Amino acid sequence: MFVTSIDLPLSKSLINRALILIAGQGQLTDWLLTHEEVITHGCRDTRLLIQALQGRENQTLTHFEFQDAGTPCRLFTAFAAANFQGPCEIRGNDSLNHRSIEPLVSALRMMGAEIQYLEKEGFTPILIKKGIEQWKDVRISVAMSSQFASALILIAPIFSGIKTLILTDSSHSHGYLEMTMEMLKQMGVEVSSKFIDDEIHVEVRGEFNRSSKTLPHNILASDWSSAAFFYPLLLGLPMNTALELRGLSMDNTAPSKQSDAALCDLGRWFDIETRASEFGVIIAKQGSHFESEDSKKFAFSQAPSKGSTPVIHLKNHPDLVPALIVGWCIRGEKMIIEGIHNLRYKECDRIAAMQENIKPLGCTLTQVGIASEDKWILDCSQRIFPSQMHIETRSDHRIAMAFSALKHWIPNLTFSDTHCVEKSFPQFWEQWKKCTFE
Repeated sequence: MFVTSIDLPLSKSLINRALILIAGQGQLTDWLLTHEEVITHGCRDTRLLIQALQGRENQTLTHFEFQDAGTPCRLFTAFAAANFQGPCEIRGNDSLNHRSIEPLVSALRMMGAEIQYLEKEGFTPILIKKGIEQWKDVRISVAMSSQFASALILIAPIFSGIKTLILTDSSHSHGYLEMTMEMLKQMGVEVSSKFIDDEIHVEVRGEFNRSSKTLPHNILASDWSSAAFFYPLLLGLPMNTALELRGLSMDNTAPSKQSDAALCDLGRWFDIETRASEFGVIIAKQGSHFESEDSKKFAFSQAPSKGSTPVIHLKNHPDLVPALIVGWCIRGEKMIIEGIHNLRYKECDRIAAMQENIKPLGCTLTQVGIASEDKWILDCSQRIFPSQMHIETRSDHRIAMAFSALKHWIPNLTFSDTHCVEKSFPQFWEQWKKCTFE
């Protein structure tokens, strides 16, 4: 078997949360000195967050520009309000400025923070004029994003006593919330959650011990959501060709628990099997053979039994959706997807972007039933591969990376923007070229 090694970026979900916690401990500068790779090899989102946190720590910046980096912007907004060092202005580009920050701002205002919307109500840019006075238990909707809740959970240990958050509209992205809470536990902060009447009640006990050197560990793991784009890409490669996705672990233990490791199972819907390797994981088409470390040949197992129209639930894996949809388009079959409504609130309206870009393939993505059911039919039964095709990325990194897999079937494939991948995977095209299409 021919194996190509793919170098993946660090998980920005892990790194960005860890940076907030480390800064909350007052240990950011020291930690970065011993982890230079986070700066030198980190994605654009992570570099923007580091720049903001260092500027705040050194009191050298009062204006913070986050471009389209939603997670860093939301995490930093809460951090700046909790560690107030004078007024600060937080801005983004048009993409970020169309993504609501209102649930987070409302929660911070309830705690005494004075925050002014500088242009459109509910959206960046904002001006933090006064920080949080004291922690107050709040309700916050996570319908659009769990990042609002994570931002508050990450600052809770700064305050003394028992802190409670009630999360409403909490049907999505549980994995990201669990990641956040696991990191707190690694730093000795007691945190628990429970469901009460369809709401999540999060309780944080205790606070940071700034003299402690306890920091989140095992956070320099590769990113499973970035790995997703190589699954549909593999469909165009010959049998007995495998990709080794370096830095990933199938032993998905805390605090490096990435919910998108569900790819190990989801990939089998595309007849792709995932196996552990010495340096990460190996993915290959079912039916392929290769030598394992003990020199024993083994074949991949059969795909899960598929009905005429399989149903896949993706509410906890929003970042995987573009890649999985493209993979299913390549297969040319029909499926039902559930739990993707909040994709409308990402860097772009990803549902609309996918609908637009799969149309030339003869594929459709259509909502069925009432909107609250969040059920969609992806019909690829009439799939074609045109001789040429243009992808409108809407400057969204995941749209560009997902549709790159079509290059095997559509050699004349162009993109409106290829640089948008720098947001999460700066070396994507370099790694993509390793998978030869000729």
